[in-house]
Amino acid sequence: TAACYTDDSPGGLQVSPRTSVLLTDAPFPFDTVQSVYVYVISVSVSAEPDTGSNANNMNWVTVTAPHRQINLLELQQGDTALLGAGELSAGQYRAVRLILDGDSSSIRLKDGAVAQVHWGGSGQQAIHAFVEAAVAVPDSGTDIVIDFDVGRSFHYNDLGDGAFNFIPWIRAVNRAETGNIAGTVMRDTSGGGTAGPIKGATVSAWGGGPGNWYIYSTGVTDAAGHYRLAYLLPGTYIVGVDPPSPSTLGAALDSNVAVNKGFETTHNVTLSAFTGSVLINGASSMLARITRSAVATSPACRSDRPSR
Repeated sequence: TAACYTDDSPGGLQVSPRTSVLLTDAPFPFDTVQSVYVYVISVSVSAEPDTGSNANNMNWVTVTAPHRQINLLELQQGDTALLGAGELSAGQYRAVRLILDGDSSSIRLKDGAVAQVHWGGSGQQAIHAFVEAAVAVPDSGTDIVIDFDVGRSFHYNDLGDGAFNFIPWIRAVNRAETGNIAGTVMRDTSGGGTAGPIKGATVSAWGGGPGNWYIYSTGVTDAAGHYRLAYLLPGTYIVGVDPPSPSTLGAALDSNVAVNKGFETTHNVTLSAFTGSVLINGASSMLARITRSAVATSPACRSDRPSR
């Protein structure tokens, strides 16, 4: 999708390589929701870093302007939707911005009702992605993946009114520079349970450092217990698994899961009955004296996970 091509017009006009923009989703955890449609007007990038205060004065280059609805719940386990492609000069891009139309976006529940959503304003709004590392676009073009984490972007009933609050949580990466973590989540026979796959478990990839832990990506297991945390930059991640609620199972935490560029790391997890303790695999000093509620927040990301 990002290769050079020759136009069919007379003379064989040479056209610059194109860069594609793909949208994916860290799966939505609410089993009462049928669809989450967001209306994407355009996607732009900038070579300037986005500090939050200077966004309106930055030099933005529009990559694509799809002007269409996307159902984010169809984009799970690393699936993507092509928003479009456009000509983009080679370079390092440090900021990515989506323009969404809240009036044309919606959440529909499984009973067919349209949910109330507080979009933070009417009409168009600019949403800025978390860009951990500059997106390098070579002369041949590339694929930019925008990971829209629905589960953390739509908070249910924060105001006690039965509505969703839209607090956007998205990140952008160059797909060619990433790898994946995937595996299955099973339960053992401890506590008298039956061994087998766990559906609906939440899997999270944490990064950062002491005092600044944050989540890069989340996923949820399917009926076979399978999950995939896609489009992670190379590095070592803390992978946490929480059973679906309510559950008698304990959580699991592994602080040494490596991701390599172009590869998928297999990380299988078995959950046991909760016995009043938490097992942390990996470095003994990892997260020492830090509660889960303090595994915290960065300007771009925050966590709603409870203390353990």
